[in-house]
Amino acid sequence: MTSQDKSLNSDSKKHSHHDHDHHDHKNCGHHHDDHHEHDHHDHENCTHDHHNHEHGPHCNHEHENPEKYQRHTYNSEELANFNSQGVETLILSVNDLLENEYYGKAVPILEIISLKLISSSADLAVHLFETKHHLALSYGIIGEHDKSLPLWKEVIAGLEKQDDIHETLEAYYNAALSAEQAKEEKDFLMYLNNGLEIAKSKELEEWVATFEHELGVHYFDNNEFKTSEAKLTKAIEIFTKLNEDESVISSYYYLAYLYEKQNNISKAKETYEKGLKLSKEESIRDFVEYERSLIEERLSNLQNSQLQNKLLNF
Repeated sequence: MTSQDKSLNSDSKKHSHHDHDHHDHKNCGHHHDDHHEHDHHDHENCTHDHHNHEHGPHCNHEHENPEKYQRHTYNSEELANFNSQGVETLILSVNDLLENEYYGKAVPILEIISLKLISSSADLAVHLFETKHHLALSYGIIGEHDKSLPLWKEVIAGLEKQDDIHETLEAYYNAALSAEQAKEEKDFLMYLNNGLEIAKSKELEEWVATFEHELGVHYFDNNEFKTSEAKLTKAIEIFTKLNEDESVISSYYYLAYLYEKQNNISKAKETYEKGLKLSKEESIRDFVEYERSLIEERLSNLQNSQLQNKLLNF
C-alpha cells in the first residue's frame, strides 16, 4: 500500500467514535441498556475506513497515554486490595476507569471481577456476561487480540439470545476489527458478512452501508476490484440517501482510488471531485479536513502524471 493509503487508514481514525465509545459508561452499572440506534456512529469524527489502521481502535496506543491504552501493572499491595473488595465495589471502580478511557488500568480489574464471578456460588450470570463484554472491547483497545477474539464469540452468542440487535451488530463490528488486527482474515470476513446479513434482514441501512464499506475496502486492499466496486458503490448509495456525508466522502475516496489503480483516470478524477465537492460543504468541512487533503493530494498527483505524460509524448 502507498503512504497515502496508510495515512487514511491510521491517523484519521485515532479518535473515531468506534475507538472507545461503544458503551455508555457514564450511565453504566455494568449494563448495556442505554444504547440508542446509532450510538456506534459518530459521523463527525468517523469516516468508516477502519481497515489496516495501524493506530486505530484495536491496537497498542503506544503514541498515546500508556495508562489508557496499554496494560497497567499493579503492584502486589494494589492487587491484594482489589482482591479484598466485593464485586459491586470493583464494578463501580472499573466503570469509572472505563468512563475516562483508562482501558489499560481497567483490564486487570475486569479480570479480577471475572475470576470472582466465575468462582462465586451466587447466580451472577448477568454480571459475568457484562464483564466479558467489557473485557472483549478493552482487550481489543489495548491490543490483546488473542484474548479479545474468543470473548467476542461468547458475547455475540449471548447478545443474539437476548435479541439485542444493535448491540449484536456493534459486537460483530468490533469482533471484525479485532480479527483484522490479529490478522485472522477468515474471522474478519465472517464477522463482517454475518453482520451485513443481519443488518439487511432487519433493514438497518446505516449498518448495511457500514459493513458494505468495510468489505469494499478489504477487497480494494486485495485487488479484487470488481467486488470492491460493487460494495463501495452500495455504501455510497445508502450513505447518500441517509445524508451521512462524511461517510460518503470516505467511500468516494476508495472508489476513486480503485478507478485510479485500474488506470481509469477520467472516472477516478470524476469520483475524487465528487468527494472533494462534498468535503467543502459548510456543514461538514471542519470535520473532514484530513480526508479533503488526501483527495486533493490524489488529484494533484493525477494532474502531474498527466502533464508528465504529455511532455514525454510531445
